[in-house]
Amino acid sequence: MPALNSRRWTADEIAMLKNLAQKYPAAAIAGQLGRSAAATAIKAHELKLSLRIQRRSGEGQTPLVVDPGPCGIDLPE
Repeated sequence: MPALNSRRWTADEIAMLKNLAQKYPAAAIAGQLGRSAAATAIKAHELKLSLRIQRRSGEGQTPLVVDPGPCGIDLPE
């Protein structure tokens, strides 16, 4: 069985996870934290945080990661 290379969550990473949860996609949060999507989901579950994005009426959210679309083409929103 391969050895697990896990590192402990710092207080700053936990604070960032709490701040970003429900505002951005789970994969984007994981990327910002330098963690896998699975590790991020497990930690959110341990902290009883939902990673589902909550929509706010009338407010546009700026995405954490901007996808340029296929071949770098910007698609209309």
